[in-house]
Amino acid sequence: MATRWLYGLRNHAHVLLIVPLVVIVMTWPTFARIFDSQDFWVHTSHWDYWLRIWDAWHLERVLSGQAELFHTESMFHPAGISLVWKHFSLPHTILLLVLKKLMPVNSAYNLLFLLILQFNAFSAYVLLVHLLNDKWIALYGALVVTVSIPFVDGSTTLDLIMIGTIPITLYFFLRHVKENRRLFAALAGFCAGVTAFIGVYTFVFILITIGIIAVFLTVSHWKRPAFWRGLLLFIVVCGLVSSLRFYPILVDAAVLNEGLHAHLDQAKSNDVLQCCVVTGNPFTGDLFRNVFAFGSASTADRLLRLGSNSAYLGYINLLLVMWAILHKPLRRRLAPWLTVLVFFAILRLGHFLTIIGQEYNNILLPEHFLREWLPALFGSIHDADYYQFGVVVPLAILASFGLARLTRSKPASVRSTIILLSVLILAMEYYAPLSGGVIQRERTDYNDWLSTESDRAIKLVNLPQKSTDYGRYFQGMQTFNGYPTAFGTTNRIPISAMNYIRGNALLQNWSGKRSVHCLPYNERSFLTALDKLLEDGFTHVVVHHWLYGDQFINYSFWNVPAAYADGFVSVYRLRDLRLSCEHLDSTLPRFDHFAASPAAIPGRRSSILSFHPSEAIDDDLFAYLASLFSDWRSLLHLHLDGGEPVIQGAGASSADLDSFARDNQVIYLLYNKRDTDAKALNAHISFDGFKLCQRDEHEDGSVIKQYLKREFSCSLVASSRPMQVDYDNGARLANASIEATRDMLEIQLMWSNLPSEPHAVSLQVFNAEGDKVLGQDSTIADAALARQHIDISSLPPGNYVVKLIVYDFNTRVSVPGTVSAESLRFERELEIASVDRT
Repeated sequence: MATRWLYGLRNHAHVLLIVPLVVIVMTWPTFARIFDSQDFWVHTSHWDYWLRIWDAWHLERVLSGQAELFHTESMFHPAGISLVWKHFSLPHTILLLVLKKLMPVNSAYNLLFLLILQFNAFSAYVLLVHLLNDKWIALYGALVVTVSIPFVDGSTTLDLIMIGTIPITLYFFLRHVKENRRLFAALAGFCAGVTAFIGVYTFVFILITIGIIAVFLTVSHWKRPAFWRGLLLFIVVCGLVSSLRFYPILVDAAVLNEGLHAHLDQAKSNDVLQCCVVTGNPFTGDLFRNVFAFGSASTADRLLRLGSNSAYLGYINLLLVMWAILHKPLRRRLAPWLTVLVFFAILRLGHFLTIIGQEYNNILLPEHFLREWLPALFGSIHDADYYQFGVVVPLAILASFGLARLTRSKPASVRSTIILLSVLILAMEYYAPLSGGVIQRERTDYNDWLSTESDRAIKLVNLPQKSTDYGRYFQGMQTFNGYPTAFGTTNRIPISAMNYIRGNALLQNWSGKRSVHCLPYNERSFLTALDKLLEDGFTHVVVHHWLYGDQFINYSFWNVPAAYADGFVSVYRLRDLRLSCEHLDSTLPRFDHFAASPAAIPGRRSSILSFHPSEAIDDDLFAYLASLFSDWRSLLHLHLDGGEPVIQGAGASSADLDSFARDNQVIYLLYNKRDTDAKALNAHISFDGFKLCQRDEHEDGSVIKQYLKREFSCSLVASSRPMQVDYDNGARLANASIEATRDMLEIQLMWSNLPSEPHAVSLQVFNAEGDKVLGQDSTIADAALARQHIDISSLPPGNYVVKLIVYDFNTRVSVPGTVSAESLRFERELEIASVDRT
């Protein structure tokens, strides 16, 4: 037995030596970093790796009886979150759990990355040796699977790159067809079923690939009962094994329904030329830049900014594929693999055609129709990029057949030279230097301090909450400290997970990137929210200053001493937030009047200007005022020193009054008429580009004036019944104004809060029969006020309705919302006006 093993190793020594060498070189410095424990370095800068590290931590707690497999209360505490719809790779999780007992967790993660690439290569090698009976050609095909861009550049998480079960499943299935052995059919079904515990997308791609191959095989095998029995056995075994993964999903009806419909409205397109242009390659970057310089500079730039280009097929592979299919005797044998390749390559293009950045929305592609016809299957694949995982194996098979034909009848020395040269060209084409990602260990020192706190059960609120990436990082920190957190993330977050956050005024503001301070007008709601967090066991708030977005929430902790601070983070004891209720006596009545005014609507282009000719504002008091008005773009106070204007500023304040007037759409002017007059004001700031919409005067002489850019209507800000709409993405429509002339419809929108991600609005006009007759889309910029003009001169007389739709600019998913006054819920479109065209 030992002799047979040694002979087998010697017979395949070339693949056992070359594959690891290629993996190490093309992923350098990953291998070297396995033995470097100085920094927390990971081969990818994409923070999805925290999810995989968290999976191992969670599994360890499950095995020790501290947690449930498909539910956790550690994140989104205290309500917890269902994990049945979460992507996870069970083999990777188990191996990571074992390896991190022997080495630092980042080293274990990097080692598994290299091992998975080699697992994919060796699995493909086994299949290719079976198909071609040539171990050197099989080496080339195995490396095609290994060096493809999505895997080597490390931009994709490990639960997706483990695609080695695809060739292994195909190997056993084809051996069953060839040898009529039911054992191989059962093994193929087992490998496919187990893939459901590795990656659901990969599982789906295996079934599609087997289905296409089986259709072609029925032409020559449909009369053989053994073929059908084996196919049935494959289906039964695969179904039984995979049911262990899918059963928890199927029995959770709410999560299942939400998961199946979460991405149906997404309409993403990938550029066709992604398969031909690769970025970041040191050998071909300049070449592509010169080749595509035939047009304008912008055209060349668009081609070179096609993203990660994970669809890149490689020119050597394309040439070898063409060489294979041009050989007539091979066409019938290669037809199934070519069909699989074309099928997944077309699906990867997305919903509609895009060429060199130009979108052709009217040219719909197969994925659009498959998502409509089979939403439960294709609608759940939320990113067309993932179809690339179905492309790789058939590409390797076809390229290997082409190389085999090219080297046929060549002398052994010439043949080996061609194969090794092809491997070198392949590696050079796909090479993308890794930069990796580093987390300085000093940024996690606060965990050591937290362990010394007297609280018996520490529970954290981690801030800022800018994006899901931050949730992944906080989740990673949880694997080091073990403390539950109010915010977290998974691949798919159920809506119910956000209910606790939405129901708490503190968490809701922080999740919306807003400061929340205990002030006279909100003290009751502030303390109610704080008491609820304390009642539920939360003990500390950790503000990570090195993460972008902390400036939006820092005013929340004005007048609250940090219990720990090291330059990277500040940790506040949650109970100390009561100190922010110890208000300063502002001695500035005009600010008190303004804070209590319902007409004061904040926004990204709305600012406050205070004027007192003889008095500056104390720095501590100004910091307090800045916290009070942190939702505004900026706060300026103007006073005079020897007749010269002096400006105190907070927020994104302009350095001079001219730019302040130019950069804002709404300005609130605060002054006391007993101290100054309009003439003195006009000597220092011009409101020529604005019109006065509201003036509020109080008995103590305080005056509040609201100025609006001239192109907008005062009805936006002075309406007695504004159209206020809260959208689920955090956007808030403060009001809308519609003015119609005979030929033109002018629609003005005022946003008091804008979404954090790129969004757009669609204004659509419907006739009395409910048919859409006009439509106009525009992006939501950073301006609080926006206006659009719709030409209605072509419309016949009649009654029309104008509807507003807010949608995600990247995914095209519409955003639901609630009309505040009526508590009216809508899922997609909101009627904002009726127009009678005579």
